[in-house]
Amino acid sequence: MRARTLLVMVIGIAVTSAVASTAVAERDRQGVLEGVFTGDIAPQKLPRHESAPVTVQMGGKIVTTDRSEPPKLEKIILEINRHGRLENKGLPTCSLAKLNSISSAQAKKTCSKAMVGHGSVTSRVYLPGQGAFASTGDLLAFNGRLHGRPAVLAQVSSKAPLPLTYVIAFEVKKQGGTFGTALIGTLPPIASEYGYISAFSLALSRRYTLHGQKRSFASASCPAPDGFPGAVFPFAKARYEFAGGASLGATLVRDCKASG
Repeated sequence: MRARTLLVMVIGIAVTSAVASTAVAERDRQGVLEGVFTGDIAPQKLPRHESAPVTVQMGGKIVTTDRSEPPKLEKIILEINRHGRLENKGLPTCSLAKLNSISSAQAKKTCSKAMVGHGSVTSRVYLPGQGAFASTGDLLAFNGRLHGRPAVLAQVSSKAPLPLTYVIAFEVKKQGGTFGTALIGTLPPIASEYGYISAFSLALSRRYTLHGQKRSFASASCPAPDGFPGAVFPFAKARYEFAGGASLGATLVRDCKASG
C-alpha cells in the first residue's frame, strides 16, 4: 500500500492576503521505494497579467528504506503549471546524435547557442574490485527536436573512475488542464548499466533575442486575482517511472507575489 507524506498541500489555488514562502519538497513511497521531489521558480515577484523571464528548477532523490537497490529508473516526467511556458521560437537546436557523440566541453562549444539549462545527475555505482561509490555527472540542457517535436536534450557527463556521456531526451508536449506543459524524459539503458540513479537536478533558463525582440526560453506570470498581493499555486508535478511498473509522483506548490 502506498503511503504519501505531504509537506505542503494546496488544492487548486489558495489566495492569501500576505503570501509567505512555502517549502517546496514532497515525498512519495511505494513499499520500500521512496522518492523526494523538489522545485522552485525565480524570481518570486511576477507580473499578474503577462509573462516574464524565469528560472525553473526541479529535482529529486530516489532511496529505499531498507537500503536495497531500487529498480531501474526509465522515465522522469515533469509537468509545469499553465501559467508558465517554454518558448523556443527562433532558438537554435542541437541534435541528439551530436550530443551522443561529443564530450561536455565540445557540447558547450559547438551547441552553446542552443543551451537552455544545466544541472546534475548522481548515481550509485558498482565496479568490480572497488565497491559502491557515488558518481555525480554534470548535466547540460539543450534545445532540440525528438520525433519531430520540441525537446530538451540533457547531456550527462560523469568523470573517472567511470567516465560516461549519455543524453536524457525530454520530449516537450503541450496539454490541457492545470499543467499545460509536460517534459517526458526517457533514460537510455547506459544510465543504469553500472548502478542506479539516486538524484538529479535540472534548471531551465535562457534569454535570447529574435529579430531585435528579447525572449526567454522559460517565462511565467503570477496567477493571483486582481486585488490580491499574491497566490499559492500548484507549480509543477513530477513523476518517476521504474522498470517493472513502479512509479512515484508528487505535486509541488509555490507562492508568488503579483505585480501590476
